[in-house]
Amino acid sequence: MAGKYSIGVDLGGTKVLAAVVETKTGKLIATKKKRTKQANTQETLIQRISAAVDDAIELAGLETNKIDGIGVGAAGMVDRQRGILLAAANLGVSDISITRPLEQRYGVKAQLGNDVEVATYGERYFGAGQKSKHFVCVFVGTGIGSGIVVHDHYLKGQTGTAGEIGHTKIFPDGRKCGCGGYGCLEAYASRLAIAKTIKSAVDHGQPTMVSGKIDMGKGILRSSTIAEAVEKGDPVVSDAVKAGARYLAWGLASVVNFFNPERIILGGGLVEAVDLYYDVCKQEITKIALPIPAKNLKLVRSQLGDNAGVVGAALMASSRNGKNR
Repeated sequence: MAGKYSIGVDLGGTKVLAAVVETKTGKLIATKKKRTKQANTQETLIQRISAAVDDAIELAGLETNKIDGIGVGAAGMVDRQRGILLAAANLGVSDISITRPLEQRYGVKAQLGNDVEVATYGERYFGAGQKSKHFVCVFVGTGIGSGIVVHDHYLKGQTGTAGEIGHTKIFPDGRKCGCGGYGCLEAYASRLAIAKTIKSAVDHGQPTMVSGKIDMGKGILRSSTIAEAVEKGDPVVSDAVKAGARYLAWGLASVVNFFNPERIILGGGLVEAVDLYYDVCKQEITKIALPIPAKNLKLVRSQLGDNAGVVGAALMASSRNGKNR
């Protein structure tokens, strides 16, 4: 098997997705997805990552010595230089070393980035960002994060934590967010927020076809279940999706007014699965944002979909993206 390969890992709040990626083309050779629960220790988290990586390598039919490197995109704030996951509300861990144990296990260089950062790399080289030098990637899942590209360079900010759009405030003293703060965008517009809105409706006696499919303790509901309910005209689910999309549009309108990007790329499981969410958000932005910066804005869906993170993480770990690390 000819080519240059790296491992990309997307470490999210509900899943670990690992892939063997041909870094010259962005082609996925093999992937493995495993569901995750909150982890409290480094050992538990590394075990979950390694299990997915091992399976992906085996499915690709490669020896470990054929792998150029391992890139991990994690849902949270990261210290790229030390390879440490500083804080991850949706993973239940903080100050966890990620790269060192992976390097020790696999004998290759490992790199750590924010999950949306690496997904932005993927879209930049092989997806919807290829023809744009000024864009923002926004991924909606358990939480909401963004990656910012300015003059074809990824903007990391002073502390390397730029892009935390999910924790911009849209309501003073609003709903409590997983970060510990109140009134954050992701407390209103994320998949988790939509699920909690539906759960609240169920608690108040409103009938919905998804009532038996919600984790009533945590308010967790899969994107595919939400999509099916919307397609079948479930009013409780449809109203919750529309409300979440409007809240997202408020947050994105502020991005348009402040940053004036050429395009905004929307991705994540909810955006992929639920057309209503994307359509309502797109309609609302044009009503809310200032007319001049909004006039030529292109709001588009991610081209790489669920694979944007693993493709970008693999690129981050390869020499192709070395100048951008």
